[in-house]
Amino acid sequence: MRKTSNFILALLGLFLLAFVTAMTAVFCVKGAVPDTLIQYTLGTGGVEALLLAGIRISKVISGEREERHE
Repeated sequence: MRKTSNFILALLGLFLLAFVTAMTAVFCVKGAVPDTLIQYTLGTGGVEALLLAGIRISKVISGEREERHE
């Protein structure tokens, strides 16, 4: 079973890849991109990744060990 944080990061990566590709296509067609949309979308993704990293670090510091299913 996959870890939830890895699944969220994979979804985030796929979304950001699709978003950057779409913005590249918009730039090629229109010659301009919505800068504010790009700034907030990529910023939100960075905050999400930072929060997941904070959760992981707090688990390591507190000594909580994850169970491994084989």
